[in-house]
Amino acid sequence: MKMETHDASVNLDIRIRDLESKISSLKMELEDAQSSFREEQEQRIFYQMVSEFAFGWELWFDPAGSVKYCSPSSFDLTGYTSNDIIQVLSISELLVFGADREKFEAYISASENRIISNSPLEFRMLTRTKQIRWCSMHVKSVYDKQGNYLGIRASIQDITRLKGAYGQINDLSAGREIETRNRQRLKSKLEMKERELVSFLIQLSKKNELISVVIKNLHSLLKEFSGKQREKAEKLVQLLEKESVQSFDWEMIDVQLEKLHPGFLERVVQKHPVLTRKDKKLCACLRLGLNSREIAGLSNRSPKSVEIARVRLRKKLKLPHQIRLANYLLEL
Repeated sequence: MKMETHDASVNLDIRIRDLESKISSLKMELEDAQSSFREEQEQRIFYQMVSEFAFGWELWFDPAGSVKYCSPSSFDLTGYTSNDIIQVLSISELLVFGADREKFEAYISASENRIISNSPLEFRMLTRTKQIRWCSMHVKSVYDKQGNYLGIRASIQDITRLKGAYGQINDLSAGREIETRNRQRLKSKLEMKERELVSFLIQLSKKNELISVVIKNLHSLLKEFSGKQREKAEKLVQLLEKESVQSFDWEMIDVQLEKLHPGFLERVVQKHPVLTRKDKKLCACLRLGLNSREIAGLSNRSPKSVEIARVRLRKKLKLPHQIRLANYLLEL
């Protein structure tokens, strides 16, 4: 009996030592993980402080290719906020001009795999207002204090004026210089007209959205009124409802779109004859760069119903999932 008790005590001691050893090992691993996490946070904070005061646009891609950080200067260059850039599934689909998309993605991939070093990339960017800008991107690998690879830092500069100074945008030649400059002036004028149209539509959409919110709030308050107060409130609701349901002049959109992008709707219909009038309206708004909420404000619909309409339109156009609807229409 004593022997069995002694053996059990020995086994218990051995078990306790094993557990103490494992606990010690786990504590060390936890301390290492916490140290790495603190260092990465310090790296992020330092990088953010530097990036937010940089003149250019700063990005941080993690080793998997996702955007980990985007500096606020993205809005000045692209028209999109930092959150827009971080949340998008593919930055090249959102911003890079179609003809340059493949080389942009190959450059990012090669940079992440550390195949290239300090080799800049020049590419064309398509901004929120559909302007094309020439950009130069430099990348550099990012490491923590232990030498662990954290991805790449990308610095993007607008070199449109520089390219123009060297004649690389329009490939100017002595004999065609005046003709090309006139073409560029016309292009700039059309781009300005498009920005004005988009700005007008966005303001109109916001106005309609505000009217809708006011009507909704007034309906909820009507039950609290009585007598003449209720009459006045009901008249105000009727007036606002009449204003909100006034049909928007879609013919004006067609006319302006034809001036800015001649033959666009005709090409859409020729390629996709199954599209309805509503589908063509949606195509026109997307071609002008309006988002679902802005389109909803113009058509007195909810953003969710516009999203559903976009899904149906994609099906009619038979687009694969990797192609953005707006980019497809942009290149028609």
